[in-house]
Amino acid sequence: MTKEFHHAFEILIVLDGAQETVLENEQYIIQQDEILLIPPGFEHTNHCISPESMTYFCAHFDIDEPALRMKIMKNCDWVYTPSSPYHNRLRTCLQKWIDILNDRDILFATAKLRAQVVLFELLEILMDIQPTTTDVRTNQSITTAKYAKEIAEAIKWTFKKRCIETNGSVDFTIHIQPIIASLGISPNYGLEVFQKIYQMSPRKYLSDLKLQEAKILLQQPQLSLNEIANRLGYKNLSHFSRQFKRWTGINPSEFRKKTSI
Repeated sequence: MTKEFHHAFEILIVLDGAQETVLENEQYIIQQDEILLIPPGFEHTNHCISPESMTYFCAHFDIDEPALRMKIMKNCDWVYTPSSPYHNRLRTCLQKWIDILNDRDILFATAKLRAQVVLFELLEILMDIQPTTTDVRTNQSITTAKYAKEIAEAIKWTFKKRCIETNGSVDFTIHIQPIIASLGISPNYGLEVFQKIYQMSPRKYLSDLKLQEAKILLQQPQLSLNEIANRLGYKNLSHFSRQFKRWTGINPSEFRKKTSI
C-alpha cells in the first residue's frame, strides 16, 4: 500500500504471512496473529514481506468523543503480540468481524448491526487498557478535548444547516474562525486544540464532511450531479468534479457507477 493516513483508527491482524509497516518513520514487522492499531492522522505504509503472499484483515473505525479518542491514541500500544494481556480479547473481537464477512447468507442490515455490536466490544477492550488514575494534566486534556468537540459539532451543525438552507443555491462559504469565536473560544486557541485532538485542521475536518455528504448524495440516483454540486456549495459541476477527484481519485460519475453495482 502507498503511504497514507486516515481520519479514523485502523486495526489490522495478519492471518497468514508477515508484513512490514512503517509508521511515522518507525519500522514494525507484524507477524502472523499479531495485531496493529494505527491512530488517526499517522502516516504509514504496509507491505507484504512474505516470500509468496500474506492474508490479513483490516478495519477502520472512528470515535466521535474527543476525550475517548485522545485517551486511546495516548495509552494504547501500536502492536499487540500473543504475549500481550489484551491480545486474546482483541483477537476474539476481530474474529467476530471476520465471521460476519464469511457468512454468505447474512442480510446486509443484519451484518451492519452485528458489526456495530462488535465495534462496541472493541471499544470496551480499548477502554480497559486505559489507566484508572487521573492527574491535573489529564483533567486539562479532558477540557481541551471538550473544546475540540464543541468546535467539531459547531462546524458540523453549520455545514448541515447551510446544505438545507441553500437547497440548490450555490456558493455558500463557511468561515471557521467566526464559528470558534461564537463558542466563546479564542480562534487561535481553538485552532490549536482542534489540531491536537483531531490530528487535522478544522478546515480539513470540514472538507471531510463535504466528502462524506457528497458520497451519500451520489448514491441517490434521483439527484443529478448538478443538484449535488449546488447543494454542497460549488459554483458549478466542473468545480465539484475536480474537487471530488482530488479527494477520491475518480470523478463523481465514476463513483456513482461504481457504488450502484
